[in-house]
Amino acid sequence: MSKFVDLAEGTRHSIGVTENGQAFSWGKSSKLGQLGRDTDKISSTKPGAVALAKGVVVQRAYVSNSDNDSGHSALLDDQGRLWMAGCDRWQQLGLGSAQGGTAGYTWKGGKLWQERFVLSSYITDLMKEDNADAAIRDVALGADHTLVLSSNKNDVYSFGKGGDGQLGFVGKPFVSAPRKSSVLSEPNIAAVCAVRHCSMTLGSDGLVKQRVGRQCGASIVTQGVDECIARARRHKLLDDL
Repeated sequence: MSKFVDLAEGTRHSIGVTENGQAFSWGKSSKLGQLGRDTDKISSTKPGAVALAKGVVVQRAYVSNSDNDSGHSALLDDQGRLWMAGCDRWQQLGLGSAQGGTAGYTWKGGKLWQERFVLSSYITDLMKEDNADAAIRDVALGADHTLVLSSNKNDVYSFGKGGDGQLGFVGKPFVSAPRKSSVLSEPNIAAVCAVRHCSMTLGSDGLVKQRVGRQCGASIVTQGVDECIARARRHKLLDDL
């Protein structure tokens, strides 16, 4: 196995990306599919390769900072496309349509999770409809929600659990399929950050531009923001490199 050039570490699972664009996942549990792979041959506690469509090259990995009863994961490929796996109880994988309402879509066999990484083509189509750049610049996973930043550095899309206002929507819907956030979207966003039930945008100087959600001033969130800034620097999204 080649060395990792990107590493995402969450509260219960981690994903590493190698030099040749292969993703490996491991963690304490995979019961909600957050590892995105079969754990029968390789234990969940040991790094195991994630199988994606032929020719897909992974650039970055993201994992949720979730509680024990949740957990989801994201991969960003070299085409700027989003791949998601794990818990989908609150539509945090972004696979459904806003026209579907809170139900959005159903899961095979009645499951509320995806055991393999699935291309989230709906978010790409939505960005195109909004005349945003379809390629994704940055991704952030909270406890039960997801943020996506377009490569135009202006438009932030959010989805998943939103009752605490963490999606940046007016009205704080309890759950939502992908939509553009009118609160978080603005010019010159360098990166996005999601910690538990709080969401933020970062400027090119690494400072927080917008902040929405619950307990955003808690110490665990402050630590999470520091980790977001460090991640943005590793991904060369800030100007101070």
